[in-house]
Amino acid sequence: MAGRPRIFDQGELLSKTIALFWKNGYEATTTNDLLKEVNLNKGSLYNVFKSKKELFKAGLNQMEQTGLDRLEESLEKSTQPIEDLKALFYDMVDASFDEDCKGCILGNSIVEFTGKDDELKELAVLYLKRFESILIKTLQSAQEKGIIKSTLPPSLLSRHLINFWNGINVTRRVYADKKEMKDLIDLNLSFI
Repeated sequence: MAGRPRIFDQGELLSKTIALFWKNGYEATTTNDLLKEVNLNKGSLYNVFKSKKELFKAGLNQMEQTGLDRLEESLEKSTQPIEDLKALFYDMVDASFDEDCKGCILGNSIVEFTGKDDELKELAVLYLKRFESILIKTLQSAQEKGIIKSTLPPSLLSRHLINFWNGINVTRRVYADKKEMKDLIDLNLSFI
């Protein structure tokens, strides 16, 4: 006997639940919050995902794999990859403060899980390092083509960008002025 068929779209469920985790944080998101968000009962949800942790992992995997695949493909196909890379940062200036001021889910997760859950922390680290490897590849190609000014190693430049990415996601919660944000981004991206 195969059991009852699923009556929900798993991809949509993962998108909704990871968005809730992102907004509230892992610990602050209750099972009741999750069930309400996806309009399912506990049995239906936990029949597929055995725990809140498994649901978070599946949601983060879906979100980051899709997003990073799209970013990598976009930068590889771009005729102006450095301008597209800069746009990732400048897009924050015009993003809705209320809607998009949740920070980076990877940075948030690393902070929340450090010392509490090594498995979830390492999952976030894995995706942040994948983001870093995409940056390295883009910066290395740009250096080889003479597109960027800096001669520093792409690995160091990419770590600067990762550090800035996490920092700007926090800083924009303090300084919401668009001109101040743009000036800060200009300064941190001046090497490219």
